[in-house]
Amino acid sequence: MWKKIIAVTGLAWTLPLIALAEDSYAINVSFLPESVENALEIIILVLAVIAAVYAVKLAALSQGGALEKTWNWLAIVALVFAVLEIYGTLNGYGILRIGGLGDVIELVMAVVLVIVFYRTRKDLLKKLLGKN
Repeated sequence: MWKKIIAVTGLAWTLPLIALAEDSYAINVSFLPESVENALEIIILVLAVIAAVYAVKLAALSQGGALEKTWNWLAIVALVFAVLEIYGTLNGYGILRIGGLGDVIELVMAVVLVIVFYRTRKDLLKKLLGKN
């Protein structure tokens, strides 16, 4: 019951923020200079690709292990994140713009993460409670 109350309360205060974020921002603050932002974008892109490569390698190593499915799904999430960063960088530099693609990729990543955590929790609870 408390989980439902927290979820509804969380949605209640985020909906007005979403309404304000239409095209004009209520607050516009620049935290970093544009050159630093560009450098960070490249660094994040490189790190995302490296993380995806290592996630795939880790998933390959865990084949047959107790959490094989979890590692496989997390590797997929890492790959989706890398694709999101590649698209975001291309979009940021004006090389490629496909309206709504970033949102769709983020949605896929969020859905896969929820599935991974739900299934892993369910599997771990079964093992802890001794239900096979």
